[in-house]
Amino acid sequence: MMRSLTFLAALMPAAVHAEPWACSFTVECVAGEACGETGFEIELIAADHAGELFLSTVTGDSRVARLTDAGALPATYASAGAGGLAELLTVETDGTALMSVHFFDGVAAAVTHFGTCEELR
Repeated sequence: MMRSLTFLAALMPAAVHAEPWACSFTVECVAGEACGETGFEIELIAADHAGELFLSTVTGDSRVARLTDAGALPATYASAGAGGLAELLTVETDGTALMSVHFFDGVAAAVTHFGTCEELR
């Protein structure tokens, strides 16, 4: 009986990682400056019945598109929103995360954040 259960468990797909994510970034690198510590946090959530994804930060929410296959890791998301702001977030298989923010309204600038993401339950 135990051997049958083990065999059946091996046939089941591995756990699928998907939204929503809670991410915490501890290192911030501003283009042209030295990197430093930060406490930047975001959430990536499906905030409506249509299944659209949103990146939620202290500055507000922006709609994002998933650039990689649903349920697959690494997972990459992108947005380009109002106010001259574009964001790109990648979550790796081990939960490490990289997020870059580009400002394109006025003087161009970029900030890269390094941290981790966990699935929200």
